[in-house]
Amino acid sequence: MKTIIKIVVAVAILLASFNAGMASFNNYQFEDAVHEGLLFNPRASEPDIVKMVLKTANEYSIPIDAEGINVSTVYQDVHIDMTYTTNVVLLPGIYATDWTFTPKASTRVLAGVGR
Repeated sequence: MKTIIKIVVAVAILLASFNAGMASFNNYQFEDAVHEGLLFNPRASEPDIVKMVLKTANEYSIPIDAEGINVSTVYQDVHIDMTYTTNVVLLPGIYATDWTFTPKASTRVLAGVGR
């Protein structure tokens, strides 16, 4: 009986770790895709950047809205700060929690080239 309990606890820990890792990996892929989109079009206007982020979020099933996206320009650098909250099921049917992710992306616009 003791061995069965240990196995059940080990499987629960592995499952929770896997589900947490998948949520983090999905966030990383989304952040990387936004950075790539910004990298290949750094002179896009702020509304165009927001549209690109929303389109990318839709592709990765990220629940983000336009209010969660902040685009700022500091000298030659374009920064995107995003925030969203998603429900992560760590143990199906037993435990789920809301996680807030704050991905960021930035790039530098070449000197002499305006936005």
